[in-house]
Amino acid sequence: MKKEIRTTDVYNLIILDESGSMQDIRSQAISAINETLGGIRNTQNEYPQQHHFVSVVTFEGEGMKGVKVRRDRVPVEKVEDMTKKDYRPGGCTPLYDAMGSAISSLSKVVRDGDAVLVTVITDGEENSSLEYSGTAVKSLVAQMREQGWTFAYIGANQDAAEVARDLNISNALNYDATPTGAVCMSARWEKARKKFASKVQCCLEAGTSPGVCFNDIFEDDDRKDR
Repeated sequence: MKKEIRTTDVYNLIILDESGSMQDIRSQAISAINETLGGIRNTQNEYPQQHHFVSVVTFEGEGMKGVKVRRDRVPVEKVEDMTKKDYRPGGCTPLYDAMGSAISSLSKVVRDGDAVLVTVITDGEENSSLEYSGTAVKSLVAQMREQGWTFAYIGANQDAAEVARDLNISNALNYDATPTGAVCMSARWEKARKKFASKVQCCLEAGTSPGVCFNDIFEDDDRKDR
């Protein structure tokens, strides 16, 4: 008798920098998001036991007024690709407000045993949040990791590993904030996302909870600048 594999909901939360410095790689950033959406669609087809939902939050300007929810827990088969209307870089970098608000909002709907991958993409460090501090975000990330959430931090113009560590995130990746660098980043990000989905599937097939925090979705050779 064939063993029945349990199913799970998988939440993909993407928190994307929309500050002015991202203008030079605007097209590549949009392409990276859309390629990821396509990859998630393919993953759901490959692993029908995984029911994927997508949220996309962008941030720019000052405080919460610059944090915008572009997609909100949309089933991947229904999610629309991002367009230039969705993404118009300008302003400062309220990273903490974006992370704090997006993570808090998603935490209200995630159930025990669900799988969550939160990916932060930025080309600069925090400089304009008003509601959340770095300490508050670090505490929130720690709390969600204890509940099995996986976090990834992709950063340019900084030591991504160090910034991620300050936020309680172990999966970190540096990238070059150039058109070519953004394209390379997209490929490395997709490889990591596939690894996350594969780990979730292994848990499902083993009959264990996929709500486990994974700390190694980036390969060693992908952590380095290229």
